[in-house]
Amino acid sequence: MMDELLNFLKEFNIQTIISMGIIVWYFTRDVKSQISLLDKDLQAMNTRISRVECTVYGKDLYDKYGDK
Repeated sequence: MMDELLNFLKEFNIQTIISMGIIVWYFTRDVKSQISLLDKDLQAMNTRISRVECTVYGKDLYDKYGDK
């Protein structure tokens, strides 16, 4: 297993490894913030739908998100 890893690393030069790291960082840098915004929007939508359907969803959820 270790020999395979060393052979794999020998085939790549440092520029390739660094550039791959930068590419991965560039395309995934905003993922966490976008997921957080999406979660907040889905929770607000779920709250509104539960009010329309007259289901009890929990007072803490209504207090947390409210009508925005």
